Order: sequence, then structure tokens, then C-alpha cells
Amino acid sequence: MYEALIALSIVLGWLGVTIATGFYTSIKYRKKGAELWFVAGRKLGLLILWLSLGANIYSAYTFLGLPGYVIKEGAKVLAILVYGQLSYILAYLITPRIWSVAKERGYMTISDFFEDRYNSKLLGALTAIIGALFSIPYIQLQIQGVGYIIDVAGYGMLDPFISKLVAFGLIAIFTILGGMISVALINALQGALMLFAIWSIGLLVPFIHFGGISNLFNTIQNTKPELLTMTPNAVVWGVTTMIAASLGFWMWPNRMQGIFTAKSTGTVKRNSFLLSFFQISQIPVIIIGLTAAALIMIGKLALPTGPDGKPIYDYALMAVVRATFPSWIVGFIGAGAVAAAISTAAALLHTSGALFARNVYQKTFRRSADERQLMIAARIFTAIIALTALILAILSPRLIVYLLLTAYAGVTQFFPGVVLGAWTKENLRKPIVLGLIAGVVTVIITRGIMKDPLNIYGGFWGLIVNLVVVFLSRAILRKL
Repeated sequence: MYEALIALSIVLGWLGVTIATGFYTSIKYRKKGAELWFVAGRKLGLLILWLSLGANIYSAYTFLGLPGYVIKEGAKVLAILVYGQLSYILAYLITPRIWSVAKERGYMTISDFFEDRYNSKLLGALTAIIGALFSIPYIQLQIQGVGYIIDVAGYGMLDPFISKLVAFGLIAIFTILGGMISVALINALQGALMLFAIWSIGLLVPFIHFGGISNLFNTIQNTKPELLTMTPNAVVWGVTTMIAASLGFWMWPNRMQGIFTAKSTGTVKRNSFLLSFFQISQIPVIIIGLTAAALIMIGKLALPTGPDGKPIYDYALMAVVRATFPSWIVGFIGAGAVAAAISTAAALLHTSGALFARNVYQKTFRRSADERQLMIAARIFTAIIALTALILAILSPRLIVYLLLTAYAGVTQFFPGVVLGAWTKENLRKPIVLGLIAGVVTVIITRGIMKDPLNIYGGFWGLIVNLVVVFLSRAILRKL
């Protein structure tokens, strides 16, 4: 009980700091209007933008999902490491252009872009619904992550169900009240703690248990060498995942909206370069996953099991930390992991509520809605989405990385519309609508009904079908 009290005090203390900051910004900026709630007034400088977007992007899947995925899938995790780095090359090329268009035209959401560029309120509403719905699995994995973290930090004293309710309920409240300015400032705090936590333990753990990284790899090679190699099928899956996910990386509505908060194109460009440091920070997390795998194989670590009796792999990082360090470090790392989960969840919740309120409610059903009504609607939709994700996390928990890749597959279908819209003047409204629908339906089939047919990532299947439909329908319409 003494260890649990120390660890939980640190985790809950950090939660208290984040909640207090959220409420403070909510009160301070409550009368500043919709632009501040949606895109923080487009005033964020480089440091806040960097930490905020970093915490927004790197979440419970980094802290918990990657180590768990390493244990289950081994070297396939390299695809996730590489697609992020590829995405930052693309970010340097495409996000400054998108920011400039958004600034000039006053866009607050990615759906504003689609609606204005293709002169279609229907397309704006469609992208808003798709973006919000595919954000739900991403929010769900954050809720699961918070429950796992507090369960381990509480040394079994707290029910994970109660942990999910309390932690996520509080973060939803300040997200609903404060909007993007609260999310941006709190994410800056979370990003700083997250980086410090990752690097402070990631390289220590293999030295403590195996005397170094080389001995760790030797242990794995001698006990389960298949973790360190990729089969031809895994290579196919990895390559298609890297292509699709890197193209879809900046199509996330919350990341796009985060870009809109920058104060200049120079800030956007420098941020694209600096964010790659967060991606490099996945390396020590993967090493922790390998350490957990090795400890399990030699019988020195056991993971909690689910109702089906199978290990819950997403517990790996926190289980290793608890088996290695005293309770105050467990609390510190737990706080960093909670920071990662909550920061991303807050951004996703905020953006999903904004999409429904602005691009579905206001522009499609209630065009006469004033700014006050828009803000109320955004907060209501945010609460509904938070509750939906919480219910799914409780009733249908899934492997964290599986949830992430399913969500990625959906938002990747925005890529053709964004790129063609930003770099061409041709009105491709009908082809973009048809391609988007075809791509999303394909994703539902290849991720929900069948999982990655022929070992090709479902998001890649969707993108190929999407592009074929776009260009085929464009050619047909030109001939009519």
C-alpha cells in the first residue's frame, strides 16, 4: 500500500496540474471567441507548437502500444518507426502550403478546406463525419492506456474501470471548456514530461537487467530469434504500412488543426524538422519492449492477462518499470505515460467536437447559428464523442497499435483531396467525393471484416482504390 500511495500520488498530482492549467486557461480565455477555441488564435510560437504537437502525436501508443507490439510482432514495429520519419519529410513539403491557404481563407478545420476548395458543403460534412468517427479508435486507445497505467501505478489497488472514468472524465471537462488554447498549453507541459520520461528510462532498463543492449539482443537471439527478423509477408505489410501511414500522417484532423495554430510559415517549417526528435524518441521505447520480451522469455517477468487468459501486451512498459525501479520512479514514468495519453486524447476530442459542430451542425443543418451556439454545439459533440470512446474502451478493448492503425487507414483517405486541392486549381469535387467514399468502404472491409488481405495494410488498399476511383471518374467526366 505504501508503494501504491507514492506512485499514485505522483500520477494524480500531475493530473491535478494539468487539470488546473486547463481550468485556468478556460476561465482566462472563455470570452475570446471561436477562433481561439478552434485554432488558438493562430498565435502559437515554435516552442509551444513543437511541444504541443509532439504531445498531440505521441501518445499511449508510444508509451504502451509500441512495447506491447514488439513483444507480439517483433521487427514489424520498424514500419511504425520509419513511417513517422518519412512523414516529416512530407511535412516540410506540404504543411507550409496548407497553412498559407488556411490563413488566407480563414480555415479552422480540415473540413473547411474541403468545403471551400471543392465548393461543397456536403463534402465538408462528409469529411467531418469521417474524421471524427475514425478518431474514436484513437481516443479509445488513450482511455485504455490511462487505465493500464493507473492499474500498474496503483499496484492493483485501483480498479482500471474507475481509473478510466475519473482520469478521462476530468480531461474531457477541461477540453470542453477551454478549447484549443487549453489543449495547446497543457500539451506543451505533457510533451516536456513525456520526452524526459522516455529518455530517462529507455536506455537504463537493458543495462540494469542485461548489462547492455548487446547482451539484450544476444538473449533474444538465443531464446526467440524470430522477434529480430521479418518474413517476406511481414516485409510486404511493413512497406505498404510505411507508404500509407506516412501519407496519412498529416491528414489527422487534430494534427492539421494543430498546424493551423502556428503564427507563420517559418514556424511550420522549423516545427516539421524539430518534431522528428519525438519520432527518434520511439527508439528507447522499442528497446524497453525488447527488454520486456527477453525478461518474459527467461521467466523474470509476467504480464497481466485478460478475460480470455491471454497476456495483455500493452502492460509491458509499466510492468518492466515496476519490476525495475522504486515506486516513486513508477509514479514519475506513469505520469509521463498518462501525459502522453491525455494530451493526444484532449486534442482528438477537441478536434472531433469542432468538426461536428462547425462542418456538420453549423454549415449543414443550422447555418444561422451564431458564435455562441457554435461553441455550445462543439462542447456537446465533444462530450458525446468522449463518452462513445469510453464505452468502447470498456466493452471492446483491443491491442493499442491495432486501434491506431485502423484509425490511420481511415484518415489516410483524405490525402488525395488535400494534395490535389492545394496544388491544382481543377474542380474535382465529384471524383474526390467518389474516391473518398470508395476508400473508406475499402478500409472498413480490409480492417474490420478482413485484416490486411494478402498481408497488405488496409489503409494502403483504401488509398489505391481511392486514387483509382478519383482518376478514373475524372477521365470519364471529362469525356461526358
